[in-house]
Amino acid sequence: MRYASVAMALMALCLSTTAFAGANPLATLPLHGKVSTFEQCGGYLPVDCAGNRPTVNLPGGATPTVFLFVNNYNNIAGVQTAFNFGGMNLTFGLWDCQGGQLSAVTPANPGGPTAGSITTAFNCVNTGALLIVGRMHFTPGTGCISQVQSSFPNGIHVLDCTQGVDQIPDTQQLRLGKICIVEGGVDACDPLIAVEPTTWGAIKGQYN
Repeated sequence: MRYASVAMALMALCLSTTAFAGANPLATLPLHGKVSTFEQCGGYLPVDCAGNRPTVNLPGGATPTVFLFVNNYNNIAGVQTAFNFGGMNLTFGLWDCQGGQLSAVTPANPGGPTAGSITTAFNCVNTGALLIVGRMHFTPGTGCISQVQSSFPNGIHVLDCTQGVDQIPDTQQLRLGKICIVEGGVDACDPLIAVEPTTWGAIKGQYN
């Protein structure tokens, strides 16, 4: 039954062009970088986006492993995003860190909205803790590994356990992790919460 549910979630990720809002409007997709040629799913520990933040800037000449997570969710059963690889080449990726995990497409060189897409579904998770989705291994290079809108339906989004969809638009880049060589990385651990106009008014009032 669980695999049937995962298969249904995967179909929803791949095929749905009309989507209803999900349970995860504040979800973020953090990344963590590690200098390594191979890592198991747990190789990111003790990173938890709380007391231990991800590493997002790696030294020049590093051989990067990049972990993809979901954070700030209520319940989750699937993820879709895509990656630009900057000046690096993907060696291979592994997307097997959650129970029952199935992937319709996985990132490949040269990256970008189509080749760089990951569309993956798994058994429902509702712990709210930082959730590891998978990892990618790269050859040394320059620039940044960043997330871009997937060319598949609904772009970058997460799928909740009832197949509700929450998209992450280009205007909310701080919800998307980025790994850079030397500088420029973003961990995307924290939820992006809009500041209401009344709040800005109160802040301005303090200086009048």
